[in-house]
Amino acid sequence: MSKILHVVVRGEGPDLVFVHGWAMHGGIWPEQLLLELEKNFRLHIVDLPGHGHSAALSEVFSLATVSAELHDYASAHLQASAIWLGWSLGGMLVSNMAVLYPQQVAKLVIVSSSLCFCKTDGWPDAMDAKVLALFAEQLGKDYRSTLSRFLALQFKGDSHAREGLRCLRDHLFARSEPDSESLSAGLKILQDEDLRWQVVKIEQPVYLIGGENDSLTPVAALQNIAAQFARVELSIIKGAGHAPFISHQQIFQQQLMTFLYA
Repeated sequence: MSKILHVVVRGEGPDLVFVHGWAMHGGIWPEQLLLELEKNFRLHIVDLPGHGHSAALSEVFSLATVSAELHDYASAHLQASAIWLGWSLGGMLVSNMAVLYPQQVAKLVIVSSSLCFCKTDGWPDAMDAKVLALFAEQLGKDYRSTLSRFLALQFKGDSHAREGLRCLRDHLFARSEPDSESLSAGLKILQDEDLRWQVVKIEQPVYLIGGENDSLTPVAALQNIAAQFARVELSIIKGAGHAPFISHQQIFQQQLMTFLYA
């Protein structure tokens, strides 16, 4: 049983686990979305280690160690296999859960995420590695300004950028400041990890949802990712950036509910 993770549980029904992205926490999910979902699902809203109200890991924050914490929590608290919903870094984590612990995963919802965030051979539709390397360098010098710039990047090209960015910035430190080592290690996951070959093992239904104007995980990347899964649906929200559940809440909620109730 994980003693690290802070998890808010609400609602009744099949288990649905929310896993946030880099530098954020479980308070980022829109309340209106949670209110609707808790009518039919038991929600588990996670703060990742070193984020929000969760303590930092004593070992390095990595895909393996964080997935192990999620596995321990699931083993102790989930009634059966769950639906796992992950945004950005969280999408990578829930994909890894399905690879390592398939018995705990009924469905995956992957929001604005990738299996490999940086460009590499045969994977051109991704971020330039130099961009994340610069963020990593700046993180140690002035992490607040670095986080602010990263948030701005998430709404680049979004048709509701001003409102969405304000919302994200308002939430950033609402549950205390993230642990600096966890931040650095989380950024390293985005820089280095590549799950393209592992996810071919995933047999569960997968729902990919992203923004038309996302500069971190562009549409072409989501299309390439979809090709890696055996059972997949892909939805692109017109005008949205990297956080469509914030900037385009209504259409995001409608599309998510359609998948969940299918």
